[in-house]
Amino acid sequence: MNHCLIQAVINSAPQMRYTKESQTPIAEMIVNFKGLRSEDPTRELKILGWGNIAQEMVDELKEGQNIVIEGRLKMNSVTRKDGTKEKQPELTASKIHQITSVEHPKPSHKENNGSFDKKETKKDSSWDSSPLVPEVDEIPF
Repeated sequence: MNHCLIQAVINSAPQMRYTKESQTPIAEMIVNFKGLRSEDPTRELKILGWGNIAQEMVDELKEGQNIVIEGRLKMNSVTRKDGTKEKQPELTASKIHQITSVEHPKPSHKENNGSFDKKETKKDSSWDSSPLVPEVDEIPF
C-alpha cells in the first residue's frame, strides 16, 4: 500500500488547470519539508490535488502556510535538455490538513476588569478526494 503523510510548508501558491476530456480541476503546488536529522537539507515536493480538493487548495491555501498532506507518492522520469533522465517525486493528495496556531490572549477593552479575551482561531480543515485520486501505484524502488 502506498500512503504517505508529510508535514510541509507551502512554497508556491496552488495553481489550477483542467483535464482536456472531462474538465476535471487539477491543482498543483510546491511544498518544502525538513529531513529527519537536523543536518538534512530542506527538500521540495510537487503536490497535486484532483477534483474538489483542487478547488479547495486554490481557495484556501497560500504560500507560507504549514500543512499536513496525506496521499500517494509517485516517481516521474523527466528527460533533461542534455538528454539525461532524472527522477522527480510527486505526491497526489487525498487529504490536506491546515495546521493553525492559537492566537495569544489580547487585552480586553472592558473597563478595569483586568481580564483577557482569548480568541482561538483553530480551523479544522480536512478535504477528502480519495475517489478522484487515480489508483495507479508506480513507485520504482
